[in-house]
Amino acid sequence: MIWYVLGLLALTSVINYLVLLFGFDGLTYYLTTEAKDYEIGEAIPVASVVENNKLLTVSYLKVEEFFPAHFNVAKNAYSLFIMPFQRVKRTYQVSAKKRGLHRINRAVLELGDFIGFKSERKEINMDEEIVVLPKKLELAESIAPLGPLGGDDSVRRWIIDDPLMTIGIREYTGNEPQRFIHWPSSVKHGSLMVKKFDFTTDNSVLVILNVETMKPCGKPIEEELIEEAVALARGVLEEFEELNIPYGLATNAYNEQSEDWDYYYHAGLGAGHLGALLHTLGYIHFRVPRFFENTLRDIYRKRGNYTTVVIVTPRILESYLEPIDLLAKAVPRTVAIAVEDEYLDDLGENIIKYRWKSND
Repeated sequence: MIWYVLGLLALTSVINYLVLLFGFDGLTYYLTTEAKDYEIGEAIPVASVVENNKLLTVSYLKVEEFFPAHFNVAKNAYSLFIMPFQRVKRTYQVSAKKRGLHRINRAVLELGDFIGFKSERKEINMDEEIVVLPKKLELAESIAPLGPLGGDDSVRRWIIDDPLMTIGIREYTGNEPQRFIHWPSSVKHGSLMVKKFDFTTDNSVLVILNVETMKPCGKPIEEELIEEAVALARGVLEEFEELNIPYGLATNAYNEQSEDWDYYYHAGLGAGHLGALLHTLGYIHFRVPRFFENTLRDIYRKRGNYTTVVIVTPRILESYLEPIDLLAKAVPRTVAIAVEDEYLDDLGENIIKYRWKSND
């Protein structure tokens, strides 16, 4: 009997030794997400996969996955018993609370012996990127005109409806924005009717986003102010996409993938174009490679054939006044939207001005 016990202990020791010595050999781990762009608070599906590609059983494996700041969880952990040539997939969901580029780049695998006396750890480096888009908002509900325009209709009139001409009424199909419903005609015909538009000119829009808030740049970054401006820029882009008016995007935010240091997208339309621009708005951070007035002067020199320029900024600084007025003289229509309205009224009278409604 004693020899049986001793033999069992010896066999267990050998197995423990082999598990710790070769346990990580042929062991594959990876983590993936289903897509790259998500809304704030949207469920992000995560797949965690472990494969044991060898003859040796892995009796105990603990997996710890670490998530970036601003996620609803900091760490996900689970334990496994994996048979030879077995593949185990665990799925779950996380979410992000803040716009930006988030990287899931670290996991730890802990291999335990057959008894649980010893363990070995291995750190896994990953580079799974997730872009969280700016918060979604309704533009007409988020900004108000500065000056004598007055009323919510002025937002649609100057930013949306003005480039269009109403040429008639037609039946509502369900695909049109509800704000285009013509209620008097709907009552008359007994069914929903919408305005029928046509372009008055060959319109195209350049949206210019500023992420600079003050000078000198060494002062604390006003994140909330910048985030509101980024969200407003998204609202403007989505409005023009909905109206089928070509639009481009420029911003002075640092672009690590370009020699020009900032971003410039020519006018376009369609889901792919909008998706690329929203991805950029989600990706950008608060680093400013050059002053916004220099970006404005560059745009003035290479402005192209845009009929409208929409400037979205956290605030108007005094140094912006001259280049904005210069740009406004070169394009048929210039619109300035500021989260804070300081210096906004100092812009030229030919510039259409809006402020963020949360200032009310």
